[in-house]
Amino acid sequence: MKHYYHLLFVFLFLTIPTFGQKEAAIWYFGNNAGLDFNSGSPVALTNGKLNTAEGCTTISDKNGNLLFYTDGSIVYDKSHQVMPNGYGLLGHNSSTQSAIIVPHPSNLNLYYIFTVDQPNPKNVDDNLSNDEDPPNNGLNYSLVDLRLNNGLGDISIKEKNIHLITYDPGDSDDVKFKCSEKITAVQHGDGISFWLITHFKNTFYSFKISTSGVDKKPIQTTTSLNVPTGGYISNAIGYLKTSPNGKKIAMANSSLKATDELGPKGEIRRNTGNVWLFDFDAATGKISNGSSILNGTNPYGVEFSAKSKKLYLTVNLFDSGGISLGSSLIQFDLKSANIIASKTTVNTSLYTAGALQLALDEKIYRSGYNSNGNDSSDKLSVINNPELDGSNCNYLQNEIDLGGKKAKLGLPPFITSLFLYAFSYEFNCLGDATHFYSNSVEKIDSVLWDFGDGFTSTAIDAYHTYAQAGDYKVTLIKTVNGEDREPLEKTITIYDAPKILSTAYKLTQCDTQDSAPTDGLALFNLTLANEPISLGKKDYEVYYYHSVNEAENDLTNTQSIPVNYRNSVPDELIYVKVTQPNSSCYSIGTVILHANKNILLLPEAMHACDLGDGKGSFDLEQKKDLIKTELNLPSDVRLFFYSNEEDASMGINELKEPFVSISKTVFIRAENAEGCYGTGNFEIIVESSPKINILENIILCEGLANPSILLNAGISAPARTSDFTYLWSTGETTPTISINKEGEYNVTVKNKSGCTTTRKCIVTLSYLAKINNIIVHDLQQTNQVIIELDNPSDYNYMIQYENGTETSFQTSTLFENVPGGFHELIVESNNGCGQTTKSFAVLNAPKFFTPNGDGYNDYWNLKGINSSIYENAIIYIFDRYGKLLKQLSPSSLGWDGTFLKEPLPADDYWFTIKLEDGRETKSHFSLKR
Repeated sequence: MKHYYHLLFVFLFLTIPTFGQKEAAIWYFGNNAGLDFNSGSPVALTNGKLNTAEGCTTISDKNGNLLFYTDGSIVYDKSHQVMPNGYGLLGHNSSTQSAIIVPHPSNLNLYYIFTVDQPNPKNVDDNLSNDEDPPNNGLNYSLVDLRLNNGLGDISIKEKNIHLITYDPGDSDDVKFKCSEKITAVQHGDGISFWLITHFKNTFYSFKISTSGVDKKPIQTTTSLNVPTGGYISNAIGYLKTSPNGKKIAMANSSLKATDELGPKGEIRRNTGNVWLFDFDAATGKISNGSSILNGTNPYGVEFSAKSKKLYLTVNLFDSGGISLGSSLIQFDLKSANIIASKTTVNTSLYTAGALQLALDEKIYRSGYNSNGNDSSDKLSVINNPELDGSNCNYLQNEIDLGGKKAKLGLPPFITSLFLYAFSYEFNCLGDATHFYSNSVEKIDSVLWDFGDGFTSTAIDAYHTYAQAGDYKVTLIKTVNGEDREPLEKTITIYDAPKILSTAYKLTQCDTQDSAPTDGLALFNLTLANEPISLGKKDYEVYYYHSVNEAENDLTNTQSIPVNYRNSVPDELIYVKVTQPNSSCYSIGTVILHANKNILLLPEAMHACDLGDGKGSFDLEQKKDLIKTELNLPSDVRLFFYSNEEDASMGINELKEPFVSISKTVFIRAENAEGCYGTGNFEIIVESSPKINILENIILCEGLANPSILLNAGISAPARTSDFTYLWSTGETTPTISINKEGEYNVTVKNKSGCTTTRKCIVTLSYLAKINNIIVHDLQQTNQVIIELDNPSDYNYMIQYENGTETSFQTSTLFENVPGGFHELIVESNNGCGQTTKSFAVLNAPKFFTPNGDGYNDYWNLKGINSSIYENAIIYIFDRYGKLLKQLSPSSLGWDGTFLKEPLPADDYWFTIKLEDGRETKSHFSLKR
């Protein structure tokens, strides 16, 4: 339907991608096995590349043409070649349902591959003694784009192995196993989206796939069924299926063991699994009303009949020692008032319990092989009439020949609603005659369509034109072989065409970037026309074309001209297609590409001070106002700044506030109502701040007559003090100031560019040492002197001995091995603020004396004692027999070695010293002659 507005064409057309049965027409599985159902009966395919024990999936287009297939790890295109990026998916060929393919609801070129890993790839042989490493990769998805790889398709680099969380990341066991081996998919209740469903432990996770893509936040349903992680190597096995009508979910759990340990006799414990049946709400993704319908078994495959009336299971049989006894095929009647009681064993054989899969012909096919030493089979079995009770279902073992290729356990799962024989529709833009049709290949007696707006039709191929845009619930009731089928419902959306500009939009660009500034040719950024054309509606999708035909014929919007486009002639007319989001309803308008003669804008440079890293902060908004004033620009001109000339020309990557940069050129784009008005540039210059010493600690000495110090601004050569101005925190403006108090003094130094640096001077008052005490430990083997004073770390210490020698300055207040005598302590300030001295004495008793009249050691007396120090001390001298020989006073010269004026012989003599502080010391010395 077309409408004309001057040069504007509005064309309304939409085909929502429809998904019917033929997407499930081709199967690939097992060892290079395959089937083609396009003819209505299965025909063996022998060109498949899969070699998989279990997991696999395939997808075809709506006409039954193969698109691609995978085992969950490697993806093959329709030519049976591995897609270029088709390696390394995170499924596993021994995962029960390693993969399933779900189409993008609104893009025929996009498909999602969902994969689930096996808990432990090393244990495919069920050797439970192996370590359970590596851990499970869990549930992931990858996007296939059929437009890539020359139309054969490839995995998107940006959307490969995207992880979906189905576990508690804070639980170590959950992180180890993450997810079961089960996934299924069914159509959403809205008739457009899909649900991807999996299970882990006691929770179902329903992920919605809508026109917006995969919603990574699943709908979670907790159930009373709990599958322990302790035995998850076995417990994760088994199929999960939704019924074609989207109302039921069946889940087979091959095992429910709490541990992988063997039984008491070393046997593998097999018969611990069960099968549960649940209700499913396709509108909400919630699961409810779960019940166990089979217990104490080892189930594997599950499948619903096409009409969702019957449920089939395959169950492995084992003896108490874990030895295989074959398997059974079991049927449940879902219409029965007592589903559990409706259980019927259809078949028991030596075959393993392989997968069950519904096909286009409404038959259910079964894989598996004879358990007597085989691991594959060249035939499939089939349930010919799945809707019939018990043996009437006509199950045939080994009926479908695979052309020499081999089936193992798995068959490819599909979106189960593909087999519902649903209906589809196309042309759902307002004003279109929307086309409704059934997807079914079965022969229909009659139909009744209810279009949801009060109108109905009995035409099998029905057309209906809606009066208003909006959502409508459409119902189809089919009669087949005299039987009314269950009503099929689908909510459809009728879209209105986008409202766009009713006249041609003139996109004006400055004629730059070539040597002919007046030829009317320039490079245009077409996206600058998007908003004006769309009347400010920013969520529309906009595409540009050379002609109306090109726009109308490009159904996938992939053949539009580049948005960075150079016009071929002055004032070239191009066409714009504006599309509703998630819709192909569109309107077509026109755009004139006009190139103005460029007005060159060259304003003055802009300056900013260095922030310390070579960059400055520039106020661009203020600069825009200054430029408009400086260049006298019209009031309707708007200015935009860019990092390079190309960005300015195209109007992309505008510089934004706050803008911090090194010195560089900034490019200008000026626009008015018509588009580009002019271009130009200006320099931004980062000015250096004054290079000064920004911090200095200064000492002011206490005790001076007029204590003061000169503070400077930290200017170093070759800079001159006259190059700057100064402002001290004291208010002074000179390069130096004199201060006489401790404290913090700041000076801000400004250069001729107006850039400033602040210097901090911290002035600390330093005091002369005040010696509180000198502690002397004398008359000992090792004499010690300890100085006591405040802030000892602020000083250095030295002793001048009475004989004129001295120690070196030291930082310790402890002196050892100090000789006896009268000494001088010198304490010097670390900050150069002077010395403090104090005299002290150290007592020491000589070890010998030689009274021979030579003037050396002729008398024995204590060192460090005199009439003013210890003036009341008494010294007694004895011979070895205790006879008192002499009593000395501090003021005497000492003992000359005589008794009653007679020289005593060389010998050891003893002394006792009694000091006035109460100390008394005894020892001996030698008289030598």
